Amino acid sequence: MNKLTKYGLTALAGSLVATSVSAGELGVTGSWSWSYDSADSDQSGQPMSMGDSVTFTGSGETDQGWTAGVSYELDTGGSAYDDYKLTLDMGDSGKLTFGGGSVAGDGISLVSNIVPHADTAVYNMTDGATDYGVADGASGTSNLGYNITVGDVKVSAEMQKGAGTSRGFGITYTGVENLTLAYGQGDVNPGQVNGGNDETVMGIKYAVAGATLAYMKTKVDVGGSGGADEDATHMGVSFAVNDDLTISYGVQEVDITGKGEDEKNSGFGVSYTMGSMSVAAYAGKTENGNGVATADDEGKGITLSIAF
Repeated sequence: MNKLTKYGLTALAGSLVATSVSAGELGVTGSWSWSYDSADSDQSGQPMSMGDSVTFTGSGETDQGWTAGVSYELDTGGSAYDDYKLTLDMGDSGKLTFGGGSVAGDGISLVSNIVPHADTAVYNMTDGATDYGVADGASGTSNLGYNITVGDVKVSAEMQKGAGTSRGFGITYTGVENLTLAYGQGDVNPGQVNGGNDETVMGIKYAVAGATLAYMKTKVDVGGSGGADEDATHMGVSFAVNDDLTISYGVQEVDITGKGEDEKNSGFGVSYTMGSMSVAAYAGKTENGNGVATADDEGKGITLSIAF
C-alpha cells in the first residue's frame, strides 16, 4: 500500500474515530443494459454486448452532522468490485473523497468535458478516435479528492501517487443566470521519464429555452522532446424536446504536433427515458484519425438500459 493510500485512509479513519457515527444505512441498486456498438465502419466482430451492475452504498452521520459514506460497484459479470469510493461530507466545509478504483470526477475531471451529449462524447463514437485533446486528469485509483462550493463557485482538487504525485483542479462559476464558466489545470505523472503531461481546460456553457450550448478549449502538453502536444476545440449543443427526449450534436477538432492533418470528430446523439427504462443512440464519424489523412472512420450504436 503506497503512502498516499495510507494517508487518505488515515485521514478519513481519523476523522471518524474522533467522532461517533450514528447507526448507518445500507442500500443496494442495480441496472442492466444491452448495447449494439459498431464503433468501426469495417467491424467484422460481434457488435452486441451487455452490461450488469449492482451498487452497494452505505452512510452514517457523525455528531457534527457530517456524513460518512462508502460505495462499491459489483461488475464484470459479478466477479469484481471495479469502482469504489470513500466519502466524508463536511457540509459547508467541503467534501473529502478517496477513490479506491477507477472512480473519476475530482480535480480537472470536473471540467474536462462540459459539452452536452445525449449519449456519448463525439471523441468516443468511433475506433478512429482515441481521446486526443482530452484532459484525462490523474488516475481514479487511490485518488484523494476535495470538493467545496462557495456561493456560485465550485472547486474540485485531486492528488494521486503514480509516477510522481499527480495534482489537478477544476473550477466552475455560475454567478450569471444560465451561464457556466469553467477552468482547470492538471500535472499528470510528473515523475515519468518524459516529465508527464500538463493539461489546461477552459470553457463556457449557456442554457436557454431547452437548449444548452458549450464551447471549450483543451491543451495537453506531453513531456519529453518526442511528445506530440494536443490542442483541441470542442463545441456542441443539446436540446430537450420534452422531459423525456433529448437530442445533441457535437464537433471536436484536434491539432496534434507533428501531424499533417487535424483530427476531426463529429456526431449526433439522442436519448429517451421511460420511467426506469432509457434508450440512447449515437452516430458519428472521425476524419484524419491521429492526424493521418487516410484514417477516416464511422460509428453508430444504441443502448437499452433499465435501473432497479
